[in-house]
Amino acid sequence: MYSVAVPATSANLGCAFDCAALALQLQLVVEASPRADPGFDVICEGEGADALPRDSSNLVVSGIRRLAQWSGDSVPGLSIRIRSQIPVGVGLGSSAAAIVAGLLLGIQITDSRPDEATLLGRAAELEGHPDNVAAAYLGGLVVAAYSAGSGRVLARKAKVPAELRFAVVIPDIPLPTAQARAMLPDSYARADAVHNLQRAALMVASAFAGDFDFEPEFFDDRWHQDQRAAAVPGLADCLELRHPDLLGVFLSGAGSAVLAVTRKEVPEIAHQLQTRLKRQGVSSRVLTLTADNQGARLLPEAS
Repeated sequence: MYSVAVPATSANLGCAFDCAALALQLQLVVEASPRADPGFDVICEGEGADALPRDSSNLVVSGIRRLAQWSGDSVPGLSIRIRSQIPVGVGLGSSAAAIVAGLLLGIQITDSRPDEATLLGRAAELEGHPDNVAAAYLGGLVVAAYSAGSGRVLARKAKVPAELRFAVVIPDIPLPTAQARAMLPDSYARADAVHNLQRAALMVASAFAGDFDFEPEFFDDRWHQDQRAAAVPGLADCLELRHPDLLGVFLSGAGSAVLAVTRKEVPEIAHQLQTRLKRQGVSSRVLTLTADNQGARLLPEAS
């Protein structure tokens, strides 16, 4: 039996749209074992289990098949068990985790050895962008770029301090990525592009220098959060929250979750975010997490 664990992720980080993400300590665990019959038998447990497909359209299966296609190997019949702590459809990288898990299982099953950039390239082709899959694979805070010419993803990782906390406020309204993408314009004004690039560069430079004492201004965005605010009532109010221990607040991935980066665990910050959503009639739940600096890994029981 082969077994892998992959963390949740939060992409975009406000200003760093489609190029940065961080890994969080919620896990997707997938076990796969060969069976005599061809095809895939998929069992799903945990978050989103009722909504996940149990046929060949499952993203874990897609990842296994994509790796086998790349390596030129055939895939045996498999029994697959998926256990997830990652909420689905709220911007915490459930799809990226499934894809990365499938690719890693594919490596074990076919005994192939793609390099990191090639593996992440296959993941980005399935996911549609490189940030979430790179953070899911590498852990920490990751910046990534996809090369359409080579089909590879180049990525770099900074380790996140253990004392930082990430308060994830999850509204009871999911926002599928395809729907969230459809809300975005085809082009941006130069001033808005420069605004985001300046802040993304500041945030990344600070992180890779080992300075995670961020400022909320680092995460100020003009590319996607305002455009998606109508789909998450109360989001605009949440993004304006300030607190002495709040280092930044942003829409997690394509949403609908709102993520606050804090110096330490401060329940008041999550409560204030929930209150701002509730004023608009939106109920929510809270997860208080730490960063995952390890990334995807084979579990000890893997053979």
